[in-house]
Amino acid sequence: MKKVFLATSLCLFAWTIGAQTLDELKTMKAEKEKMAAAKQAEADAIKGEIADLDSKITVLSGWKTGVFGAVGFNFNQSNNWQTNAIKNSTSASFSGSLSAFANRQAEKYFWNNSGNFNLGYLKFDDEDVETDDAKFRRSTDVLRFASLYGYKLNKWVAISALGEYSSSLFNINNPGILDLGAGATLTPVTNLVVVVHPLNYHFAFSDAVGVESVAQLGAKVRADYTRKFKGGISWSSTLTTFLPYSGSEAGQPGLFEYTWLNTVAFNVWKGIGVGFTYGLRQADFETWTKKGVTQSYSTLGLSYAF
Repeated sequence: MKKVFLATSLCLFAWTIGAQTLDELKTMKAEKEKMAAAKQAEADAIKGEIADLDSKITVLSGWKTGVFGAVGFNFNQSNNWQTNAIKNSTSASFSGSLSAFANRQAEKYFWNNSGNFNLGYLKFDDEDVETDDAKFRRSTDVLRFASLYGYKLNKWVAISALGEYSSSLFNINNPGILDLGAGATLTPVTNLVVVVHPLNYHFAFSDAVGVESVAQLGAKVRADYTRKFKGGISWSSTLTTFLPYSGSEAGQPGLFEYTWLNTVAFNVWKGIGVGFTYGLRQADFETWTKKGVTQSYSTLGLSYAF
Protein backbone atom coordinates (compact mmCIF):
# COMPACT_ATOMS: atom_id res chain seq x y z
CA MET A 1 0.00 0.00 0.00
CA LYS A 2 2.88 2.33 0.82
CA LYS A 3 4.39 1.56 -2.59
CA VAL A 4 1.14 2.47 -4.36
CA PHE A 5 0.86 5.71 -2.39
CA LEU A 6 4.49 6.57 -3.15
CA ALA A 7 4.08 5.92 -6.87
CA THR A 8 0.89 7.99 -7.00
CA SER A 9 2.59 10.86 -5.19
CA LEU A 10 5.51 10.81 -7.58
CA CYS A 11 3.19 10.91 -10.61
CA LEU A 12 1.24 13.85 -9.20
CA PHE A 13 4.49 15.68 -8.44
CA ALA A 14 5.82 15.05 -11.94
CA TRP A 15 2.55 16.23 -13.51
CA THR A 16 2.61 19.41 -11.40
CA ILE A 17 6.22 20.16 -12.39
CA GLY A 18 5.44 19.49 -16.06
CA ALA A 19 2.40 21.76 -16.01
CA GLN A 20 4.36 24.55 -14.39
CA THR A 21 7.17 24.14 -16.92
CA LEU A 22 4.73 24.25 -19.87
CA ASP A 23 3.11 27.45 -18.56
CA GLU A 24 6.51 29.01 -18.09
CA LEU A 25 7.50 28.09 -21.64
CA LYS A 26 4.31 29.62 -23.05
CA THR A 27 4.96 32.80 -21.08
CA MET A 28 8.54 32.95 -22.34
CA LYS A 29 7.33 32.43 -25.92
CA ALA A 30 4.84 35.30 -25.64
CA GLU A 31 7.56 37.59 -24.30
CA LYS A 32 9.90 36.64 -27.15
CA GLU A 33 7.14 37.29 -29.70
CA LYS A 34 6.65 40.78 -28.26
CA MET A 35 10.39 41.39 -28.47
CA ALA A 36 10.47 40.12 -32.07
CA ALA A 37 7.58 42.42 -33.05
CA ALA A 38 9.37 45.39 -31.54
CA LYS A 39 12.59 44.48 -33.37
CA GLN A 40 10.68 44.03 -36.64
CA ALA A 41 9.12 47.49 -36.29
CA GLU A 42 12.56 48.91 -35.64
CA ALA A 43 13.97 47.07 -38.68
CA ASP A 44 11.14 48.37 -40.89
CA ALA A 45 11.86 51.92 -39.76
CA ILE A 46 15.55 51.46 -40.58
CA LYS A 47 14.66 50.09 -44.04
CA GLY A 48 12.59 53.22 -44.67
CA GLU A 49 15.54 55.40 -43.70
CA ILE A 50 17.80 53.37 -46.01
CA ALA A 51 15.36 53.86 -48.92
CA ASP A 52 15.33 57.61 -48.28
CA LEU A 53 19.13 57.67 -48.22
CA ASP A 54 19.23 55.69 -51.48
CA SER A 55 17.05 58.28 -53.20
CA LYS A 56 19.32 61.08 -51.98
CA ILE A 57 22.43 59.16 -53.08
CA THR A 58 20.86 58.69 -56.53
CA VAL A 59 20.36 62.43 -56.86
CA LEU A 60 23.92 63.27 -55.79
CA SER A 61 25.77 60.38 -57.49
CA GLY A 62 25.76 61.94 -60.96
CA TRP A 63 25.55 59.90 -64.13
CA LYS A 64 24.41 56.29 -64.27
CA THR A 65 25.53 54.36 -67.33
CA GLY A 66 25.10 50.85 -68.65
CA VAL A 67 25.65 48.69 -71.73
CA PHE A 68 24.12 45.32 -72.57
CA GLY A 69 23.75 43.29 -75.72
CA ALA A 70 22.82 39.97 -77.30
CA VAL A 71 24.52 37.84 -79.94
CA GLY A 72 22.88 35.07 -81.98
CA PHE A 73 24.44 32.75 -84.53
CA ASN A 74 23.58 29.61 -86.50
CA PHE A 75 25.65 27.38 -88.81
CA ASN A 76 24.35 24.52 -90.97
CA GLN A 77 25.89 22.14 -93.52
CA SER A 78 24.47 19.38 -95.66
CA ASN A 79 26.58 16.88 -97.64
CA ASN A 80 24.61 14.46 -99.85
CA TRP A 81 21.77 14.41 -97.31
CA GLN A 82 19.01 13.07 -99.54
CA THR A 83 16.00 14.17 -97.50
CA ASN A 84 17.05 17.82 -97.71
CA ALA A 85 15.57 19.99 -100.42
CA ILE A 86 19.12 21.27 -101.07
CA LYS A 87 21.27 18.17 -100.59
CA ASN A 88 24.66 19.94 -100.69
CA SER A 89 24.58 23.29 -98.98
CA THR A 90 26.00 25.48 -96.25
CA SER A 91 24.21 28.30 -94.46
CA ALA A 92 25.04 30.68 -91.66
CA SER A 93 23.42 33.57 -89.86
CA PHE A 94 24.69 36.09 -87.35
CA SER A 95 22.83 38.79 -85.45
CA GLY A 96 23.68 41.13 -82.64
CA SER A 97 22.06 43.89 -80.63
CA LEU A 98 23.66 46.53 -78.44
CA SER A 99 21.87 48.91 -76.07
CA ALA A 100 23.38 51.65 -73.92
CA PHE A 101 22.13 54.36 -71.59
CA ALA A 102 23.49 57.37 -69.72
CA ASN A 103 21.08 58.95 -67.22
CA ARG A 104 21.44 61.80 -64.77
CA GLN A 105 19.04 62.52 -61.89
CA ALA A 106 19.37 65.79 -59.98
CA GLU A 107 17.13 67.51 -57.46
CA LYS A 108 15.52 69.84 -60.00
CA TYR A 109 16.13 68.12 -63.35
CA PHE A 110 16.89 64.86 -65.15
CA TRP A 111 18.62 63.97 -68.41
CA ASN A 112 18.11 60.49 -69.92
CA ASN A 113 19.98 59.26 -73.00
CA SER A 114 19.67 55.91 -74.72
CA GLY A 115 20.79 54.16 -77.90
CA ASN A 116 19.98 50.87 -79.60
CA PHE A 117 21.73 49.14 -82.49
CA ASN A 118 20.76 45.84 -84.16
CA LEU A 119 22.66 44.24 -87.02
CA GLY A 120 22.18 40.84 -88.67
CA TYR A 121 23.82 38.93 -91.54
CA LEU A 122 23.00 35.70 -93.33
CA LYS A 123 24.24 33.60 -96.23
CA PHE A 124 23.14 30.48 -98.09
CA ASP A 125 25.26 28.49 -100.52
CA ASP A 126 23.80 25.83 -102.80
CA GLU A 127 27.01 23.99 -103.64
CA ASP A 128 25.47 22.33 -106.71
CA VAL A 129 24.81 25.72 -108.33
CA GLU A 130 28.00 27.46 -109.46
CA THR A 131 26.35 30.86 -109.88
CA ASP A 132 24.85 30.81 -106.39
CA ASP A 133 25.70 33.93 -104.37
CA ALA A 134 27.25 32.66 -101.12
CA LYS A 135 28.20 36.03 -99.64
CA PHE A 136 26.91 37.35 -96.33
CA ARG A 137 24.06 39.82 -96.74
CA ARG A 138 22.57 42.19 -94.19
CA SER A 139 19.20 41.03 -92.92
CA THR A 140 18.73 43.48 -90.01
CA ASP A 141 20.01 47.03 -89.61
CA VAL A 142 18.40 49.22 -86.92
CA LEU A 143 19.82 52.39 -85.36
CA ARG A 144 17.98 54.47 -82.73
CA PHE A 145 18.97 57.29 -80.35
CA ALA A 146 16.92 59.31 -77.87
CA SER A 147 17.72 62.16 -75.47
CA LEU A 148 15.17 63.46 -72.94
CA TYR A 149 15.72 66.47 -70.66
CA GLY A 150 13.24 67.55 -68.02
CA TYR A 151 12.83 70.25 -65.37
CA LYS A 152 10.89 68.85 -62.40
CA LEU A 153 7.75 70.65 -61.28
CA ASN A 154 7.12 67.97 -58.65
CA LYS A 155 7.81 64.29 -58.09
CA TRP A 156 5.56 63.13 -60.94
CA VAL A 157 5.53 65.91 -63.57
CA ALA A 158 8.31 67.72 -65.43
CA ILE A 159 8.54 70.17 -68.34
CA SER A 160 10.62 68.35 -70.95
CA ALA A 161 12.29 68.39 -74.36
CA LEU A 162 13.00 65.32 -76.48
CA GLY A 163 15.19 64.53 -79.46
CA GLU A 164 14.82 61.11 -81.11
CA TYR A 165 16.46 59.70 -84.25
CA SER A 166 15.72 56.45 -86.08
CA SER A 167 17.45 55.06 -89.18
CA SER A 168 20.06 52.42 -90.07
CA LEU A 169 23.84 52.32 -89.90
CA PHE A 170 24.56 51.35 -93.51
CA ASN A 171 21.60 53.14 -95.07
CA ILE A 172 21.57 56.47 -93.24
CA ASN A 173 18.45 58.59 -93.89
CA ASN A 174 17.06 56.24 -96.49
CA PRO A 175 14.72 56.32 -94.73
CA GLY A 176 15.39 58.25 -91.52
CA ILE A 177 13.21 59.90 -88.86
CA LEU A 178 14.09 62.81 -86.55
CA ASP A 179 11.79 64.20 -83.85
CA LEU A 180 12.36 67.43 -81.91
CA GLY A 181 9.69 68.51 -79.47
CA ALA A 182 8.63 69.84 -76.08
CA GLY A 183 5.87 69.18 -73.57
CA ALA A 184 5.59 67.21 -70.34
CA THR A 185 7.07 64.03 -68.90
CA LEU A 186 5.08 61.97 -66.38
CA THR A 187 6.34 59.33 -63.94
CA PRO A 188 3.07 57.90 -62.56
CA VAL A 189 4.55 54.64 -61.23
CA THR A 190 7.99 53.23 -60.52
CA ASN A 191 10.08 52.40 -63.62
CA LEU A 192 7.58 54.02 -66.02
CA VAL A 193 8.35 57.26 -67.90
CA VAL A 194 5.67 58.72 -70.19
CA VAL A 195 6.49 61.60 -72.55
CA VAL A 196 3.65 63.68 -74.01
CA HIS A 197 4.85 66.42 -76.35
CA PRO A 198 2.04 68.24 -78.19
CA LEU A 199 4.62 70.50 -79.89
CA ASN A 200 6.81 68.20 -81.96
CA TYR A 201 8.44 68.71 -85.33
CA HIS A 202 8.79 65.46 -87.27
CA PHE A 203 11.41 65.21 -90.03
CA ALA A 204 11.16 62.28 -92.47
CA PHE A 205 14.12 61.71 -94.80
CA SER A 206 14.08 59.56 -97.94
CA ASP A 207 16.10 58.91 -101.08
CA ALA A 208 13.46 56.60 -102.55
CA VAL A 209 12.14 57.38 -106.00
CA GLY A 210 8.83 59.24 -105.81
CA VAL A 211 9.04 59.95 -102.05
CA GLU A 212 10.11 63.41 -100.93
CA SER A 213 11.72 64.29 -97.60
CA VAL A 214 9.21 66.23 -95.54
CA ALA A 215 8.71 67.83 -92.11
CA GLN A 216 5.44 68.24 -90.24
CA LEU A 217 4.09 69.43 -86.89
CA GLY A 218 2.32 66.95 -84.64
CA ALA A 219 2.20 65.24 -81.23
CA LYS A 220 4.87 62.88 -79.94
CA VAL A 221 4.10 60.24 -77.30
CA ARG A 222 6.71 57.92 -75.82
CA ALA A 223 6.56 55.43 -72.93
CA ASP A 224 9.54 53.59 -71.42
CA TYR A 225 9.21 50.82 -68.86
CA THR A 226 11.91 48.71 -67.20
CA ARG A 227 11.50 45.89 -64.70
CA LYS A 228 13.74 43.38 -62.94
CA PHE A 229 12.28 40.11 -61.71
CA LYS A 230 13.53 37.42 -59.39
CA GLY A 231 15.87 34.88 -60.91
CA GLY A 232 17.95 37.40 -62.86
CA ILE A 233 15.27 38.25 -65.45
CA SER A 234 15.04 41.82 -66.75
CA TRP A 235 12.60 43.42 -69.21
CA SER A 236 12.65 46.77 -70.98
CA SER A 237 9.93 48.09 -73.27
CA THR A 238 9.64 51.27 -75.34
CA LEU A 239 6.57 52.46 -77.23
CA THR A 240 6.82 55.61 -79.32
CA THR A 241 4.41 57.20 -81.80
CA PHE A 242 3.90 60.38 -83.85
CA LEU A 243 0.47 61.82 -84.63
CA PRO A 244 0.55 64.46 -87.41
CA TYR A 245 -1.81 67.43 -87.18
CA SER A 246 -2.35 67.62 -90.94
CA GLY A 247 -2.64 65.21 -93.85
CA SER A 248 -0.03 64.45 -96.49
CA GLU A 249 0.29 66.06 -99.88
CA ALA A 250 -1.31 64.39 -102.88
CA GLY A 251 0.68 61.38 -104.03
CA GLN A 252 2.83 61.33 -100.87
CA PRO A 253 2.62 58.96 -97.89
CA GLY A 254 1.37 60.07 -94.48
CA LEU A 255 3.63 60.54 -91.46
CA PHE A 256 1.74 58.62 -88.78
CA GLU A 257 3.99 55.99 -87.21
CA TYR A 258 4.58 53.86 -84.13
CA THR A 259 7.41 51.65 -82.88
CA TRP A 260 7.32 49.12 -80.05
CA LEU A 261 10.59 47.54 -78.88
CA ASN A 262 10.92 44.86 -76.19
CA THR A 263 14.05 43.24 -74.76
CA VAL A 264 14.07 40.36 -72.27
CA ALA A 265 17.32 39.10 -70.74
CA PHE A 266 17.88 36.17 -68.39
CA ASN A 267 21.09 36.25 -66.38
CA VAL A 268 22.77 32.83 -66.09
CA TRP A 269 26.27 33.51 -64.80
CA LYS A 270 28.23 36.72 -64.10
CA GLY A 271 26.36 38.89 -66.57
CA ILE A 272 26.13 36.18 -69.25
CA GLY A 273 22.67 35.02 -70.16
CA VAL A 274 20.06 34.62 -72.86
CA GLY A 275 18.66 37.72 -74.55
CA PHE A 276 15.64 38.25 -76.80
CA THR A 277 14.74 41.46 -78.63
CA TYR A 278 11.55 41.96 -80.62
CA GLY A 279 10.45 45.08 -82.49
CA LEU A 280 7.21 46.12 -84.20
CA ARG A 281 6.84 49.21 -86.38
CA GLN A 282 4.37 50.79 -88.75
CA ALA A 283 5.34 53.85 -90.80
CA ASP A 284 3.57 54.65 -94.07
CA PHE A 285 6.44 56.92 -95.04
CA GLU A 286 8.79 53.92 -95.13
CA THR A 287 6.37 51.44 -96.75
CA TRP A 288 4.38 53.83 -98.90
CA THR A 289 3.92 51.29 -101.71
CA LYS A 290 2.33 48.87 -99.21
CA LYS A 291 0.27 51.11 -96.94
CA GLY A 292 -0.43 49.72 -93.47
CA VAL A 293 2.25 47.02 -93.57
CA THR A 294 3.67 46.15 -90.13
CA GLN A 295 7.44 45.83 -89.90
CA SER A 296 9.10 43.51 -87.39
CA TYR A 297 12.47 42.08 -86.41
CA SER A 298 13.76 39.81 -83.66
CA THR A 299 17.09 38.71 -82.17
CA LEU A 300 17.60 35.68 -79.94
CA GLY A 301 20.97 34.63 -78.55
CA LEU A 302 23.53 34.96 -75.83
CA SER A 303 23.52 38.24 -73.94
CA TYR A 304 26.16 40.01 -71.89
CA ALA A 305 25.66 42.94 -69.54
CA PHE A 306 28.63 45.25 -68.98
